[in-house]
Amino acid sequence: MNLSTRLREVVARRARSVPALTSLWAKYRRLKYRNHVERFEREKTGDAGRLPIGVVYEATMRCNLTCEFCYVGDLLNLEGEWRQEMPIDVLQRAFPPQDGLQVSLTGGEIFMRKDILDVMEMFRDKGYTCGYLTTNGTIINEERAEALADLAARGFLKHISVSIDGPGEVHDLARGVKGTFERTSAGLTRLQAAAKRKGAPLRVSINTTVTHESLDVLDQMVDVADALGVDAIGLNHLMFSTPDEVQQTIRMLGTDDPKVISTFVTEDPGLDAARVQTQVDALAAKCRAHGVRFDMRPKVRTPILKDYYTPGTPLSGRCLYPFLYARVSFSGKAYFCPFIRLEVGDLTTQSLEEVWTGPRYMELRKKLLEEQLFPVCRRCCKVELDGAPI
Repeated sequence: MNLSTRLREVVARRARSVPALTSLWAKYRRLKYRNHVERFEREKTGDAGRLPIGVVYEATMRCNLTCEFCYVGDLLNLEGEWRQEMPIDVLQRAFPPQDGLQVSLTGGEIFMRKDILDVMEMFRDKGYTCGYLTTNGTIINEERAEALADLAARGFLKHISVSIDGPGEVHDLARGVKGTFERTSAGLTRLQAAAKRKGAPLRVSINTTVTHESLDVLDQMVDVADALGVDAIGLNHLMFSTPDEVQQTIRMLGTDDPKVISTFVTEDPGLDAARVQTQVDALAAKCRAHGVRFDMRPKVRTPILKDYYTPGTPLSGRCLYPFLYARVSFSGKAYFCPFIRLEVGDLTTQSLEEVWTGPRYMELRKKLLEEQLFPVCRRCCKVELDGAPI
């Protein structure tokens, strides 16, 4: 990382600690976003330009844990059998050089892929930046911590998100393996120590989800953040759809296969909206008191929270995710979005640009604009619900 880039990172990091500057930055980003998406909604053609602003690459679907709520596995194994992860030479051909294109890495547990650091170096050589990397943190050893810190110091890696579902035993229970919390904590400690040694501007946040198991201990996530030296918490509201919403959606999409919908499907998740509101408010208040940044997705504000947790209740809003980000699976298949797994291309035989500008992608984007939201999209982390800021 050159001196000017490092200086910008230092200034940005300090600015994020000043509430007034944070607010101004948020307003600027909202304005920039609105200007960017205005054409999509006005033209309604499904065209989204030559390339996306970012790619979410599911680098592997292998994992070392057995989390009971995870949608990976059979739900994403739509090809009938696991295909080999795309090797470096195929990735090299499929992804074009493009300064500033944002690639984000997820899985599975990405460090189960032995060449993942080589994959990141390849993307860096193409001029990309890594907007975020998700991991359970349990297998970040010293070598990986050093390599990640180095990638951050060179300006490629910006943010690591580590999923934690509660303190100690609560997290272990959700993850299906005893000792997971301790291993995650150790991995984070190694990572932060390496970043500090290299002066790397790496942001680390913990990510948690509203579930039956975590609801009563949500505010304790602040204590976890304090103990781990993390200054940001991201909250996921439970994402789910009813069987009827699935059927409505697949009819709209012209398919009869419910397996293309990979969100949590239930008649009723059984979460009391008033209780969720109380616990989320307590978490947000405790974050403010401890100086921990807090955000949630989707933006389920108080006026719509009851409807959000009432199964089958229609919610209005929009989703422009498929106009902004490409979703590429471990095998190279590109899908319309994370939870509507309709294939729109295959990077083992096509380039990213060919997939992004292809007729299937454009057809589905146009359909999304016509419907505004498919029924299964109402409770998704990507949705922009009416009554909530973008």
